[in-house]
Amino acid sequence: MVTPAIGTRDLTRLLNVLLDTDTPVFIHGSPGIGKSYITAEIAKARGWELVDIRLSQLDPVDLRGIPSIEGNVTKWMPPIFFPRDETSQGILFLDELNSAPPTVQSAIYQLILDRAIGEYTLPKGWRIVCAGNRVNDKGIVFRLPSPLSNRMVHLVLEAHFEDFKIWAIENGLHSYIIGFLSFRPDLLSQEVPRESETNPAFATPRTWTMVSDILKNVEKVAGIEPLVYGSIGYGAGVEFLSYVEVYKELPDVEAILRGESIEVPKNPSILYALCATLLERFERGHAEAIFTFSKALPVEFAVMLIKDIFVKDDSIAELAAFDEWVEQYGAIIV
Repeated sequence: MVTPAIGTRDLTRLLNVLLDTDTPVFIHGSPGIGKSYITAEIAKARGWELVDIRLSQLDPVDLRGIPSIEGNVTKWMPPIFFPRDETSQGILFLDELNSAPPTVQSAIYQLILDRAIGEYTLPKGWRIVCAGNRVNDKGIVFRLPSPLSNRMVHLVLEAHFEDFKIWAIENGLHSYIIGFLSFRPDLLSQEVPRESETNPAFATPRTWTMVSDILKNVEKVAGIEPLVYGSIGYGAGVEFLSYVEVYKELPDVEAILRGESIEVPKNPSILYALCATLLERFERGHAEAIFTFSKALPVEFAVMLIKDIFVKDDSIAELAAFDEWVEQYGAIIV
């Protein structure tokens, strides 16, 4: 049977439980969907340190340490990247575990089983989180030894658009990205291309974020097509660039924000673009106009717009207009 996949919000919640119980975990997931990012954010939220180790780049001696002779005995000198402060707390993030050679996995087995390797012992305040790609991600993946695999809880992470959208709003991703992926959420994350394909780029939350950063630093999309294709792949890139053209058909956004227009497009792709643009430009002073305009939208777009604006600025819940809006739409909010 296939283990059910979870999204990033569930991963954050469950990972916190495992950290509290000092239970080692292995996060399985495709490249670029947030395994290391989420782990780093949890460490930051807890005020913990984070040590990120890419195991596929190491040899067993890099973990156990170089031998030295003291008197008549050999002593192993632990690597500098392992935490040493006994009073510290943190996450030891062992990335690319299943891409590491079996000899490295064997060394890690001792660290996970005994919290020690060679002469080194992991401080009590530290937790172990492992991560790696799936077998079908077309990377170099070795099967984990069953004793090592059995020492960890295994979670399979999948890119879910609603989780990504909340993160995108909170982190100010470009409205083109939010609008397009609201329209085509299936293109948030794609399979790794076959080796025979000339363009190895493919869409993931990471590469969409790259495109957002690029868009924020150019005045127009024309001329940067190769950067888009080189970030998210040709197929997704063509669809994205075609979608961007609908922004030319938007009604007067500033007039809507001033409360002077309730012009509602009929084309769904334009509606997604309009809602993303209103979200990007929204400020607290626009609230009354936005609530009024949302009531002219098709129900699903009205709910989407206000839910997204609430993510951006939850203080709108203090307004009487918000209470009135909830009375009308509250029963269908999920």
